[in-house]
Amino acid sequence: MREILKTENLWKIYPDGTKALRGVDFVLRKGEFVGIMGPSGSGKSTLLHLAGGLDKPTEGEVYLLGRPLSTMNEDELAEFRKRRVAYIFQFYYLLEDFTVLENLLLIAELSGIENAEEKARRILDFLRLSHRLNHRPSQLSGGEQQRVAIGRALITEPAVVFADEPTGNIDWEEGRKIFDLFRRLNEEEGISFVVATHNPDLRSYFHRIVHLRDGKVV
Repeated sequence: MREILKTENLWKIYPDGTKALRGVDFVLRKGEFVGIMGPSGSGKSTLLHLAGGLDKPTEGEVYLLGRPLSTMNEDELAEFRKRRVAYIFQFYYLLEDFTVLENLLLIAELSGIENAEEKARRILDFLRLSHRLNHRPSQLSGGEQQRVAIGRALITEPAVVFADEPTGNIDWEEGRKIFDLFRRLNEEEGISFVVATHNPDLRSYFHRIVHLRDGKVV
């Protein structure tokens, strides 16, 4: 199976001396659905941020789709992330002044996606949001807002999705539906997922789980 992501001896030390990651080695293969689990402060979010190129390691290297991220300048990295990587966070970060459909179309326009409106409508239909196209985020439930955030991530047809506590702000039933969606996307579209969560009830969704504690794989 082809490697989508590989980290080698990944360290992240913040200016205050906090060692968020301590020599982490991690591999994600094409089509995998991997969970990153551990207590709060174990380094889960830091690993996702470094793996997706949102932050830079203090030491070590990240290879994403075969490319070492350290060799890219900021413009190259931004362009690379724009079309190959997607992020879903605990907080939805939707644009409040735009409708559901417009939230997706803006990302599509910035990424140069062709047939953007057709694609956005198809994604929103898949996400059970066709009846919400013209609503603004404030008019949606938490689960609906998270599904819009997922749609926004999918519009660029990413090879890998990084999700950081994506069910942290919604109830268990909505969280289960979100993970059912992730599993469908993984199985039907072949999208690889790395999901950070501290919820043990979600273990059964993952192909495998990487456990972090104090910035180390355990």
